[in-house]
Amino acid sequence: MTPARKAGRCASLMKASGLIRQEIAAIFANPVPVEAHARCGPFGLRLGFASQDLADMFLPAYIRSGPATIDLDLRFITAAHHDLSALVPEAAEKPRLLIEDGIYSVWQPAVVPVLYAVDLTARRGIAWLPKGEAPPWIRSRPAISLIHAMMHDTPWCAVHGAAVGHDAGFTLLAGEGHSGKTTAALACTKAGWRYAGDDFVAVNSATGQIEPLFCSARLRPALVETFQSFIGETTAVSDFNGEPRHELSLADLGDRIGGGKLRATFIPRRRGAATPEFAPAKQSDAFRALLPTTAYELPGWPNEIAAKVAKIAGLAPVFFADTGTAPMQIPAAFAHQLERL
Repeated sequence: MTPARKAGRCASLMKASGLIRQEIAAIFANPVPVEAHARCGPFGLRLGFASQDLADMFLPAYIRSGPATIDLDLRFITAAHHDLSALVPEAAEKPRLLIEDGIYSVWQPAVVPVLYAVDLTARRGIAWLPKGEAPPWIRSRPAISLIHAMMHDTPWCAVHGAAVGHDAGFTLLAGEGHSGKTTAALACTKAGWRYAGDDFVAVNSATGQIEPLFCSARLRPALVETFQSFIGETTAVSDFNGEPRHELSLADLGDRIGGGKLRATFIPRRRGAATPEFAPAKQSDAFRALLPTTAYELPGWPNEIAAKVAKIAGLAPVFFADTGTAPMQIPAAFAHQLERL
């Protein structure tokens, strides 16, 4: 048994939330060599990295901003910087969620484990990487579960979907993986639309306002030729579980990374149409397209998530969108559909 695990056992009389709060405070007692500011949905973040390598790993996904309001102070650390093994559950191979006394904590095991924790009272959060690395999908949406926790008592919800904006309004693209959300979002962005994300976006369930969470995108190799303009010479290519992706940072879009008002929800699907086609869909179709991955990826408060997603699904007209076989025909078709509403 490690000294840290032994100390954790000795502290068994302390609530788990108390121990986590104590560890978060200890981490924030020390300065970090790299700091930055970002906006993530409706929140302003101050980001601290225990090494330049961690900053290089996660900063490309964040939408950088000036040091304005700080809603969450977030630190990225590894086992080499701080030993948090006392917070790892005894059954370390199983995920763990703790919501207690203003503390939200998630242990995500798998091949490359990560521990997230946030003190919602102090508005301080940590992302701890025991092995010093993170899977590509975590690097593309870092610490999203902590943003989810910050949204709990607000109308905001992080939802699994893409979103892009046109003069006629924003469309939320809902659906499972491989349904064509990224293709549609990047095609519209290449055509000059505003970009709010290709994986998870923030939506206000009361007002329909959409805001980007990150400026990242994950592109399949088959689409490289179509979207070559988004791919720099040094773009990393991940190959996790046999699913290669170009890991993109769209930070160079500048002011075109942003949000706006939801005008319609499109549910992309490929049904063999040569050119994009639309068919009316129901609120329940949007709900079913948005909820499963949203609830699976964001642990905690499943009933509240479902209630918010149901509201979002009912805020705007819903359509199935067969996106066709030529990606660059998508923007004009989407624009025409939005303008008709």
